[in-house]
Amino acid sequence: MKVHGQLLGRFIQEKIGELSAFFVTEGLIALILALEGINLALFWVAFFTPFLVFLVFQILAYVKFVRLHQFLTSVDVTTLPDFPDSNRIGQDYQALIFELNDSSQKKYQALADFDKDLLDLTKLWTHQMKVPLSALDLMVQTDRLTNQDVENQVIELDNYITILLSYLRLQHTATDFRFEVFDVADVVHVIIKKYANQFILKDLSVSVIGSWQITSDKKWLSVALEQLINNAVKYTKTGSVAITLDHSIDISDTGIGILAEDIPRIFEHGFTGFNGRKYQKSTGLGLYLTQDILEKLAFDIHISSQIEKGTTVHVSKHIPVL
Repeated sequence: MKVHGQLLGRFIQEKIGELSAFFVTEGLIALILALEGINLALFWVAFFTPFLVFLVFQILAYVKFVRLHQFLTSVDVTTLPDFPDSNRIGQDYQALIFELNDSSQKKYQALADFDKDLLDLTKLWTHQMKVPLSALDLMVQTDRLTNQDVENQVIELDNYITILLSYLRLQHTATDFRFEVFDVADVVHVIIKKYANQFILKDLSVSVIGSWQITSDKKWLSVALEQLINNAVKYTKTGSVAITLDHSIDISDTGIGILAEDIPRIFEHGFTGFNGRKYQKSTGLGLYLTQDILEKLAFDIHISSQIEKGTTVHVSKHIPVL
């Protein structure tokens, strides 16, 4: 009874406008009849007929109101059944609810996909971090710890940490980009200096030819180029790494190359390719991260390669199609 009383009170509150309009209209009619000196007995006869009709309609509206309330309070939000209200506003509200539900489902799916990718990444990253750590541990146990070897392993650890942090930060880069004018050659020289010991250890020659003044985010472009140069050093046993700058960036090595069937998938998340698995136990995240960064900075990247002859990576500014 208490619930029905509350519902009736709420119904009257929502219908107060209609009730007031009806009684004010009838009152005005009674007033006009009185001023005209017409017998009000006739008014009461005329009043009760529309009043009964009005009352029947309000009772039906109240029944519909109660049923709708009961339906909505018992609905499972995960199923979203059809809204039992055939009027236009009810249909509009139902359309909005379905739009909100679709939007929520898409956001939930995106979050679920991100969580899955992050979990997969963390598993790969944790496994990959063990490689340089195990190497350092072995050096300590065999008393073969040298400054050069330690520095090389530390660079590997630093690279894996950079990949993880960059991947996480790249998901929220709406206000992270800071564009400025700089020479790509300056960025490349800093990266080469960082990997100097690995070039020396493998007796690889390295050359940087030309320059390229661009407007971009220096920090993020540096992260992308470091992954490319790191790959060139990692997968080149002998020979050279050549970097040419001329309104584009070309990084060429004389390394082990990439299988032709692997090239179309090389930028996929977690894809390592045959050589990545055979020689380096790669996580397959470096190139995925690189392409993501370059795409956000409006660069295109293309890779061509031949087995046992080398690989060339071409990076250029994206030209929009008109």
